[in-house]
Amino acid sequence: MHDANQRLTMRPGRLSDIPQVVAIANACAREQRGRDELTSAGYEQEWLDPRLDLATNTRVAELPDGKLGGVIEVWANPPYVGLWLWGRVRPDLRGQGVGSMLMDWAEARAYAYLPQAPNAARVALITACTSTDAAASALMHDRKYVAVRHSLTMQRSLEGDLPAASWPRGIEVRPLQPGGEPDAYRASRDAFRDHWGYVEVPESEDMPVWLHHMTARPEFDPSLWFLAIDGDAIAGVALCYPARAGDTTLGWVSTLGVRRAWRKRGVGKALLYHAFGELQRRGCTHVGLSVDAQSLTGATRLYEQAGMRTRYSSTSFEKQIRAGQVLWTQELAE
Repeated sequence: MHDANQRLTMRPGRLSDIPQVVAIANACAREQRGRDELTSAGYEQEWLDPRLDLATNTRVAELPDGKLGGVIEVWANPPYVGLWLWGRVRPDLRGQGVGSMLMDWAEARAYAYLPQAPNAARVALITACTSTDAAASALMHDRKYVAVRHSLTMQRSLEGDLPAASWPRGIEVRPLQPGGEPDAYRASRDAFRDHWGYVEVPESEDMPVWLHHMTARPEFDPSLWFLAIDGDAIAGVALCYPARAGDTTLGWVSTLGVRRAWRKRGVGKALLYHAFGELQRRGCTHVGLSVDAQSLTGATRLYEQAGMRTRYSSTSFEKQIRAGQVLWTQELAE
């Protein structure tokens, strides 16, 4: 088979495609990372995201026998200045034009959002791949994408004795209480305003999406959402899950953030160590998280000091499609 794309047809994704999409993604993940990255139950929540219209913003590449050879998604969210593309190609079909075909469609779809972005704003297409994925990186370079950022997936063992959390004076930790999700959202959002790539979005649009992603996933357990409390204020959050991609031995720190007024007091370290202990008590033997390799707030150093080590890295690529004012966070504000 020379050019698989000559035998493929593209159509919108359907919920019934999820098992095949997950199988493709996991085949790629095992090849590059040594483990699965998705479950069907978890990925269904992605495709039920209120922002994602499967008919207009997804495509699957289908072979004549009905099997899928690849998938791509376009994530276009207000204010439409960073248009995210996510795709995977079945490993045995690489080098046969499938990825290029999917990217051609995705880029054309993303360009349609240009009129909705603020007139003076810079607009870019954004995508990412595991840093060791030579085929995906080559495709990005061929299409004039530029590597702009790296993220790290870090892990450490939870076996044996762990460091105890030491809380700053006046700070106590509490698990999420019923109905407390909006407050956890606001604290997390406030902390991540200093995260590279953050874009301000009205709460009325952003919070429902955040709640969907964070609380609708099958492994959501509010007792593993830890809030650092100072009086009536949430100083920081550690939002954790007892499994990752179906692996119940791997606890996951999905979000660790400290609001600016409480930084450099040890709140982040205390939250992290508290999370380690609780995940260990739940039976997890390892813990993981993802972090910006050039974190503006120094998060990478904190995780290294806590004994976490990089398992793999991912590279983010950008392709500018309109010059203008950059609306996302690039550096710490004064």
